[in-house]
Amino acid sequence: MKKIALLIVIVLTSCAIEDTIARKDDPLSIEANIKEGKFAEVRLTNSINFSGIIDSLEIAKSVESKAKVSISDGTNSEILTLKKDENRFPFFFYQGTVIKGEIGKLYNLSITINNNTYHSTTSIPNQPEIINIDFVTANEEGNPTPDFKDIILTIKNDINTTNYFKILIKNENDSKFRDATPFLFNTENINTAEFPIVVSYSKFENDTKINLLETNATFELQLIQITKEQFSFWKSIKDDETILLSGASLTNEVNSNISNNAFGYWSGENPTAIKFIVPE
Repeated sequence: MKKIALLIVIVLTSCAIEDTIARKDDPLSIEANIKEGKFAEVRLTNSINFSGIIDSLEIAKSVESKAKVSISDGTNSEILTLKKDENRFPFFFYQGTVIKGEIGKLYNLSITINNNTYHSTTSIPNQPEIINIDFVTANEEGNPTPDFKDIILTIKNDINTTNYFKILIKNENDSKFRDATPFLFNTENINTAEFPIVVSYSKFENDTKINLLETNATFELQLIQITKEQFSFWKSIKDDETILLSGASLTNEVNSNISNNAFGYWSGENPTAIKFIVPE
């Protein structure tokens, strides 16, 4: 029987998902992070047996809600509490109530389910600094579209180390953040104290690209510094494409920092958030 490892970002917008994506045999998918000043959050899903199509009921059943999830920082430890969030998948997740993230500490994750135990260790990176935000007229196939913009972020850079980032964005009227373009980038080849990056936000409908950064609309953007391990996971999922996957793994060569053949990551994160109105 074939299996598919669901990513935590899958969207339940239809009753069935066509069998047009590659499969993976990993038994457990893990999306786990801890942010500075915040409690850890862990989301778990199981692989799904399928042939042809995946019913939404099967997807709902894939949510793992019977695991024992704990973290420790070398001094304190706690068992995370099961919570529910109807606004995202998976709607059950595990959250800490005692240990908040601090830069400079190591955080050990342990997940036990069905006599299997998964371990990982992470730390929290520094908070990124956005020096400036500017806008340029968007172009579609070389043609300017004056009612839509791209963003130019100027970011402070530590030239003594390579840092890793992801970018999320949403219209203020939307309930959840989505991936910007680029979704991922790093500073491996940047040797200046600050650097610009052009960010766009769009979607595809019927193979047509639609720019979402409309003038006079208000948006929220998160520039999130992440660990190298989380960066490597997402890059291995999408190869050279820096856009968030919304279905399942496309490769068997997935980089994960979690033991026992788990699919996913345990990562420290540190976001900087800005809110802005797109100018005319």
